[in-house]
Amino acid sequence: MPDTSDKFSLRCLMCGHAMPDADINRCPVCGGTLEIVYELDRLRDEFEPQGRGMWRAFDLLPVRDRAHIVSLGEGDTPLLLSASLGPAWGLPDLHFKLEGMCPTGSYKDRIAAVSMSRAREVGKTAWAATSSGNAGASLSAYGVRAGLAGHLFVLEKASRAKIAQILMYGPRLRAVQGLGVDRDVEIQTFANVLDLCDRHNWMMMVTARKFSPFGMEGCKTIAYEICDQLGRAPDVVYVPVGGGGLLSSVWKGFQEWAALGLTDGLPRLVAVQGEGCAPVVDAYAAGRDVEPIAACHGTVSGLQLAAPPDGQLALRAVRESGGWAIAAPDPDTYRVHGELAAREGLFVEPAAAIVAAAVELDRAAGRLHGDETVVCLLTGIGFKVMDAVNRLTEAVEIPLIRADDILAL
Repeated sequence: MPDTSDKFSLRCLMCGHAMPDADINRCPVCGGTLEIVYELDRLRDEFEPQGRGMWRAFDLLPVRDRAHIVSLGEGDTPLLLSASLGPAWGLPDLHFKLEGMCPTGSYKDRIAAVSMSRAREVGKTAWAATSSGNAGASLSAYGVRAGLAGHLFVLEKASRAKIAQILMYGPRLRAVQGLGVDRDVEIQTFANVLDLCDRHNWMMMVTARKFSPFGMEGCKTIAYEICDQLGRAPDVVYVPVGGGGLLSSVWKGFQEWAALGLTDGLPRLVAVQGEGCAPVVDAYAAGRDVEPIAACHGTVSGLQLAAPPDGQLALRAVRESGGWAIAAPDPDTYRVHGELAAREGLFVEPAAAIVAAAVELDRAAGRLHGDETVVCLLTGIGFKVMDAVNRLTEAVEIPLIRADDILAL
């Protein structure tokens, strides 16, 4: 069996403190966010992706023994060239990365797979997390697979369709008053869940690098797959931003793939938020650090975070990549949500459709010139928000005909 004792180490993104792997989720010196560091110079000559799915990049994920891997078959999601909207918008090389094809319907499965694998490897007895819905479904499903009990704290107004999926897996579920709306409630909830985990030897699985640096490594595999599927790095990648962890992790993935010599160049990343809940966009526009906003007034489920825990990391990634940030109005998001289904055959949730809405806005404004290779991360499937879909379609009349009438059509 190969020696994996030095497979990765830890470094604080805030103070730079470096240390070997340990059962911690924040810097012991300053409390900052930890980064998982791999020996990329050595791996450049040795790395050989094996197998299928996300775990083909095992050497770049923070699990030492394959025996601890918890998987439902996540990864290898399709990257589709736009059939209708791209040409209509003057973007012939527009692609959609379909993360809704993961086992529970969202990219969060990548996080859950690594989180539960890590939890088993370090001997955790249970897990706890907050969620607007998708993370809760992923963690609950993978928790069952791992044999670990779960404690989930959800938004007071979380989508009932998402909650129904979570309930099928059987975690202990509680809704927190004001979570997803009130900034102070968000901050207090994160702190209390962290304390709970510390006291009981549970794994903190809030899907943010600030709280779950190991699990969030799963997100970066999206970048690996995009490069492999295109045969190169794209020019621009649009990413929905709630907490900010997805965007910053994907940027880490592109950087690692380039450092290994597996792709040339790096894309520009675009942070997309909804108007009414856009602290990262506000900070980008003002040229300052991310600051919590008093409350979220946007309606797009999954993106309603007034105090994004990884907001500053997302902003840093946008700036490092030479990208930008944009807020899409909710009406544009819901309109494009329908167009993705009617014109592309892609049934996604509004939190995914928002990136396509942003692409349309940027093309119309001249920010995109039309010759770029653009990728939209469509993060979740439409069945996640069936309550909203039902409201949009309930007025559509379905004609009732007789069997004999069919031939008359």
